Amino acid sequence: MSFERLRERYNTLKKYSFEGYLSAELTDTLKDIYEISAGILYDLDSVELNSQIQGKEYFAFEKGGKKSRAIRHGLYKNDQKKISKFFRSMHGGFFAGIGSEELTSAVYTIAISFCACIDLFKIRDQKTPGTFFEIFIGSLFARRINKAPIKSLEILNLDMSTSLPTDFIFDLGANKIKFHVPVKTSTRERVIQVWAHQRVLDGVYGWGRFNGILIVMSETKTDSKNNSVIEICLPDQWRLYQMFISQMQRVYYLDLPDKYRKLNDVFPKIKVAPFGEFFHETDNLIK
Repeated sequence: MSFERLRERYNTLKKYSFEGYLSAELTDTLKDIYEISAGILYDLDSVELNSQIQGKEYFAFEKGGKKSRAIRHGLYKNDQKKISKFFRSMHGGFFAGIGSEELTSAVYTIAISFCACIDLFKIRDQKTPGTFFEIFIGSLFARRINKAPIKSLEILNLDMSTSLPTDFIFDLGANKIKFHVPVKTSTRERVIQVWAHQRVLDGVYGWGRFNGILIVMSETKTDSKNNSVIEICLPDQWRLYQMFISQMQRVYYLDLPDKYRKLNDVFPKIKVAPFGEFFHETDNLIK
């Protein structure tokens, strides 16, 4: 497996994303990208990392002295049969036959495999992993609700005509709920933008018209000097945003930090869950 082939398929993926998130070609290309990524990683060495996160262990792939981002043991499962089953379900948009934990693991494995390859073969490239993750999650969301997204929305204004750029808006039609779905590989200090965009939508179209659903990969950071892994989390800031800016209905993680999981149990409650749960509660979110 070659990195040049991986780059070619990634460029094809971007092309298909412009044409439509529900296309079979896009799903097939995602599968190709995973298989090429897995093949590249199979031939590489790995190194254990010094996890500072209670209950979680991490490793990284290594090539020529360069390490990939942290990858969580137990969540990363390069099981070809289960991944193939996942992509078959994705083609049909029907995920009921796969449990939430298995779904979270499959999405994490596919996403982190590509990201790890980019970490090792390109220098300081954050845009490519972020774009891939956005397209992957957007296509999953589209498949699950059988509706293609838009990337910006017209905003009514007395003095000018403008639009709000967003990751994804899913409009289910007249008199039905709409979804505002930002997608991030990590949040860090820029997460306030998520609540700010939701506030604009609430102000223009009315409270409750858009369900805000944030989807994130992880919050890990690796210190290359001592190979230690930490999570950077700002739960108190999230609580302020939820109280004073707008309301996000769900936050889904692939690698869910415990500090954010605890936001389920304090005021104001923010429902934070593993991403696999989305596939089984989508009908309730729509209702």
